[in-house]
Amino acid sequence: MKIAITRLPEKAGSDQSLCQEFGHECLIVSPMRAQVYEDAVQAFVTAANEETYDCIFFTSALPARLIGPLLKTAARIIAIGPQTAEYLAEGGVTSETLPAHYSRDFVPYLGDWIAGKKIGIPRADVPNPVLMDAITGAGGIVREMPVYALEPTNVPLETGDAEAILFTSANSHTYATYQKEGLLPLAIGEITAERMRADGTEPVAVGNGTLMGTLAALNHYLEENGNTSAGLNIDLPRGGIIAVDKPRGPSSHEVAAWVRDMLGMPCGHGGTLDPDVSGVLLVMVGRAARLAPVILSHEKEYIALLRLHGDATEEQIRETAREFIGKNYQRPPLKSAVARALRIRTMYEIDVLGIDGRDVLLRVRCEAGTYIRSLCRHIGFAIGTGGQMVELRRTRSGGYDETMCCSLHALRDAVEQAKNGDTEELSSYIRTPESVLEGIPTVTIRDTAVDALCHGASLAGVGVTATDAFKKDAEVAVMTAQGELICIGTALAASDAIVPGATGIVIRPKMVIMQAGTYPKGWVTKPPVVRPRKQEKKTAPAPRTEKKGERVDKKSTAPEPRKSLRPGPKRRPDNSKEYLNTSKNGRRRGLAEKSSKDKGKSGGKQGQSKYGGSKSIQRKKGNR
Repeated sequence: MKIAITRLPEKAGSDQSLCQEFGHECLIVSPMRAQVYEDAVQAFVTAANEETYDCIFFTSALPARLIGPLLKTAARIIAIGPQTAEYLAEGGVTSETLPAHYSRDFVPYLGDWIAGKKIGIPRADVPNPVLMDAITGAGGIVREMPVYALEPTNVPLETGDAEAILFTSANSHTYATYQKEGLLPLAIGEITAERMRADGTEPVAVGNGTLMGTLAALNHYLEENGNTSAGLNIDLPRGGIIAVDKPRGPSSHEVAAWVRDMLGMPCGHGGTLDPDVSGVLLVMVGRAARLAPVILSHEKEYIALLRLHGDATEEQIRETAREFIGKNYQRPPLKSAVARALRIRTMYEIDVLGIDGRDVLLRVRCEAGTYIRSLCRHIGFAIGTGGQMVELRRTRSGGYDETMCCSLHALRDAVEQAKNGDTEELSSYIRTPESVLEGIPTVTIRDTAVDALCHGASLAGVGVTATDAFKKDAEVAVMTAQGELICIGTALAASDAIVPGATGIVIRPKMVIMQAGTYPKGWVTKPPVVRPRKQEKKTAPAPRTEKKGERVDKKSTAPEPRKSLRPGPKRRPDNSKEYLNTSKNGRRRGLAEKSSKDKGKSGGKQGQSKYGGSKSIQRKKGNR
């Protein structure tokens, strides 16, 4: 799938190679442009090199790229994510990375250490009051400096033939103008997803703040809503691995895309091969695509043809080649899919298989991420003649070698047979995810604990039955009693500290491979406890103070309920005149009936009392 990623070109880094590892293609589009404040950059570098800050927090990759190579400070360096840390490493700066890749985790990550420390933050001209308040509340002294501004381009994004669009920040979605039809919206994290939802766009996949996490979430979405047009009747609940003998010509991404179209399932590849390189390419099918980090870490073996630029003796060539066994400094070539950062790679074996004039055939067993082209060039320099690689073939990747590979033509034939009901040959090409676990220690658990891990729960010692030897924080494979891979997790304790059947969390899952529901549910969800609301205690009012002339009831301090001063209407008797002229005690009222001619003689008074005086409403003292 081709993905349009909304990112500044200066921050693209290794996006293309990472997308290819997950079986996708990358297209960088930018709804914003960066305006760098050169004076602010220099001012921050000067302050940092004068040890003004105890800690420097890089919240994005662009400040790391601008400031990292200029830093000469002993301050603690924190990077918000792996790409920011990669740019700092290119500048020779060693940094720490936040576990969850969100700025809100900065203060919890530093803990009590932050109290009294001066924190320098070079950032975009966009305020982050939540982060500032958190640092200040924890006792830190924050000094933030805008070193660049983000300005909207106001130009529609050219997404071309992209099938999805990934927003790497909340503002990138706000300022983006693009054709929404036919594009799957993706969010790199929850903050970006919230902004997208507020703008009326629901992302189909949300990452963990990193591109790798977003691509993994996208592949999970494609698995659940995959293309079934291939018409294959094969059951791969945990996916599988296909070792393809890649020919020279197509790229690794193109090969993975062809396999995807054949099977109708999401596919990725482990370990990029240049178009002019052939050999073993592992294609991950379905849920097995989550094993990309494991496959990428496998050691590799190559057969390379080195052509020297001058004459050299056989002894000189063999002796020089042996000197390169061990750790080597390498910088990727100009034409590569990753950042050209200086790195260290280990060569386990280098054998000279044959020499024909200036052509030298080498077999190299090396660490993952080694550039054989750079190795050949360095060997030529060490011999003194110079040299270059003219041909390369990968012969092994992890536990897979050339004998386990199938060609694209053979795979196509097997797919056609499977459509006609014969799946035997296709099944022989698709190997289980367990086949790539070379060198990874395992933990075997009970069947009753399997489904809980499939739902993302951590593993407690109660569910463990056996373990291999490993250290704390090691990467381990959690297996069923039948040897099926459930997930790859991180050990929270060393193997000798894990007692099968004991309590306590021992493994935290990272990549869940097995689908939920494969094993019976062995855990119970208790209904929430509904506790009755506490009744508010009625507190008696303070006792009234007796005033002069007022009688206070000493027996009860609570006030009596106040009676209404306007009682409801009473039902009139049939003899209404008698009712009106009768008082409460049954006596006749003192008002005589007035004739119509006597009305109005009282000058506004209501009438004459029975004592001869003018009638008025008399109220006794104390009555209302």
